[in-house]
Amino acid sequence: MDTVDEARIADYRHEPPAQEDRFRAIRERSTRGLMAFNRGDVLHLEGDAWAVRSSQGGYWKVDLDSETCDCPDFVHYGRENDVCCKHLFATAIAHATRRGRRQRVEDRPHACVRGWVYIGYEQDGLERQTAIRCRRCSS
Repeated sequence: MDTVDEARIADYRHEPPAQEDRFRAIRERSTRGLMAFNRGDVLHLEGDAWAVRSSQGGYWKVDLDSETCDCPDFVHYGRENDVCCKHLFATAIAHATRRGRRQRVEDRPHACVRGWVYIGYEQDGLERQTAIRCRRCSS
């Protein structure tokens, strides 16, 4: 009987090591965080304070400086296992996106023709067009 127990202890196929569980948790939460970011669920409040829309309704508060979230996943699992929740991942992605290269307004491309923007629309079955002064060129 001792040899069977020793063999089962050495066999990791049925019970993955804790590190594999941790990597799987990180992979799942980072994927869900990216999905939350793509849905537009992340709101910047001020400084390092962010809010991420909850799937149950409402928002979870995320502090990017201390890397904490008040969601149950982070409170009960993430903090003790050193794994970020999906809200922290979504916030980190949003923060990194905001830090991207900033362009001056005058350097951004825009579509106007000699100071006018033309907008086409359909009204009463006819295609019509109206011209509006370009805000950038007319100021």
